[in-house]
Amino acid sequence: MPETQLNHVLRAAIGWYELGLAAEALAELDALPPSSRDRTESLELRAVILQQMERWEEAAQTYAQLCSRPEAPVDRFIAWGCCLFELNRVQECRSALLAAPPEARRHGLWTFHLACYEALLGNRNEARRLVQECLQLDPRLRRMATQNENLAPLLD
Repeated sequence: MPETQLNHVLRAAIGWYELGLAAEALAELDALPPSSRDRTESLELRAVILQQMERWEEAAQTYAQLCSRPEAPVDRFIAWGCCLFELNRVQECRSALLAAPPEARRHGLWTFHLACYEALLGNRNEARRLVQECLQLDPRLRRMATQNENLAPLLD
């Protein structure tokens, strides 16, 4: 079966990206027709490439678009928040995480990030509660929490 144009371009973009040539990878995606450019798989790759290029605003916008889609996975909301964090927009980081579906509240890394944002916003009691919850959900996150300057003082 012949390869579709979209699959060919995605494979080429991934190849460029793996070679450390993010600009070339992005150029491959930019050459796609709009209908293919707006597909989830194209947008996911675009977001990762933009993050690699430290083009935080564009990456955040791309993740916002991905998160608006039905059944968006939790990791997209975390990535969206991380891009906004790089732009020093902590309140928006918090809002991005809170836009995640309810099942995100059972995800340790999501809770960890929310705890960080709450701490940065000065909501220490909520941050303390969330960091404890995150450690109950995923005890492996304790090391990250002890190394985080905002969360370490909140650990018991």
